[in-house]
Amino acid sequence: MAVVFAVSCPIKLNLTLRVLNKRSDGYHEIRSLFWRLRSPESLEAFFGSEKDGLSVFGDDIPGENLVIRAIRHIRNMCGDDALPPVNLRLYKRIPMGSGLGAGSGNAAAMIGLFRRICGGAKDAAVNLVSVGADVAFLAGDHEVALARGRGEVLEGLNGRPKAVVALFFPHWKSDTRHAYDMLDEAREGSVECIISDSEARDEAVSVLGLLKDGRRVGLLPNDFFCCVGHEREYGEIADLADESGALAWGLCGSGSAYFVLFNPEDSAGLRSMLASLAALGAVKDRFQWLRKILVLE
Repeated sequence: MAVVFAVSCPIKLNLTLRVLNKRSDGYHEIRSLFWRLRSPESLEAFFGSEKDGLSVFGDDIPGENLVIRAIRHIRNMCGDDALPPVNLRLYKRIPMGSGLGAGSGNAAAMIGLFRRICGGAKDAAVNLVSVGADVAFLAGDHEVALARGRGEVLEGLNGRPKAVVALFFPHWKSDTRHAYDMLDEAREGSVECIISDSEARDEAVSVLGLLKDGRRVGLLPNDFFCCVGHEREYGEIADLADESGALAWGLCGSGSAYFVLFNPEDSAGLRSMLASLAALGAVKDRFQWLRKILVLE
């Protein structure tokens, strides 16, 4: 008889994202304020099959799926017999290249499932950055954390923003490596535009404090704004967010999605923004670049 487990997959918002120095290994040191959210994606695992299998429903994922990489990581760290053959169904709702770490969230769901069915094996949590950049956070215990390194060095923080999240997905997607290359080119070796680590940490703590109190912040700091392009399109969303009285708004990671935070007690603000967007969308060439909108409460 097959044993079936179903789990939701997390995503993360970078409430702040500062890119510091480029390291000798070619990666960049970052300081970011991470917030983990429950996404509409889910993973179903069927144990009792003779071999591994993965079926993906919804948005296509080219290349190797991070869930498969997570399975390989579990067996490399804990032994081939630690995880029996598993047949998986992954329901995708977050477009690839959105900057929300959804692929890492799928892998984190697999790691979490393994911990649950195997009594919390700790070895599976070692070196999770090799599975995906955001897996360490999304498979961890912190809902909100300060991240540094490549995003795997985490400092948990107390409290969470008081906000409803509206996500706006464009038709284009972002490539993280290309975004970093563009950022390096924009900076052209100058260190004057790079915030210090201590300043970036203080900034993140301040932003969290304001959002925990439900106070308005406006545009959230993200160093990729200068190089991802599509200033007009993102600006349209930011203008509507500002006009509707939203708490904060910003770019998701290195792109491509955009997020807006609303006070959960101010449903009128969210309704006003969505109504304005729908009305303006009826005008030729306005918001044709939007692929979908998701609201997470």
